[in-house]
Amino acid sequence: KPQRDSSIFGKILFISLDKNIPLIFSKGHRVAQGLYVQNDLIISTEHGPRGGDEININLEPENEVENYGWPISSYGEHYDKEYKEDAPLHKSHKKFGFTEPIKYFTPSIGISDVIKIPKTFNEKFINDFFVASMGSVITEGDLSIHHIRFNKDFDKIEFEDIIPLGQRIRDMIFVREQNIVLLVLENTPAIAILKLENI
Repeated sequence: KPQRDSSIFGKILFISLDKNIPLIFSKGHRVAQGLYVQNDLIISTEHGPRGGDEININLEPENEVENYGWPISSYGEHYDKEYKEDAPLHKSHKKFGFTEPIKYFTPSIGISDVIKIPKTFNEKFINDFFVASMGSVITEGDLSIHHIRFNKDFDKIEFEDIIPLGQRIRDMIFVREQNIVLLVLENTPAIAILKLENI
């Protein structure tokens, strides 16, 4: 179904509120988790199967429907480790006519939300984003914030860092007025505040 235009499964959709018609902006997604939209840029995060969580970039989405390959291509594996003819999980997207993720995680990090962090938070930030993770193994990048900086064309990652918290991060929001990031944590459960301290 993620490959069929007749189905809304595995798609990122925009819905016309006056006509109530869904427009497909991308397809071939497994389980979308986070979504950042600004003008002609869509950044989405999605859970892979066993491994293969992805960050996908969709530039100028109105021009072409990007296809990210699920369930034909994935850098993860089926949980039962059995080959499936209709979901072979090829270890390339491009070779089979699909769009490659700008980043994938093997093993999975239990990827969740993605938000942009502006220069007001840190003057060095340009195209800086925080990607949250859930999972349970901190040494694999789970239970952490992944700080990622893209180049100006959003076709390359220029910088990566991991901020381990030891908590499953379900959601994040940047609060412009206070210049902080609010985090919804599941383990405690709690709401956390992340801010930059000048030392």
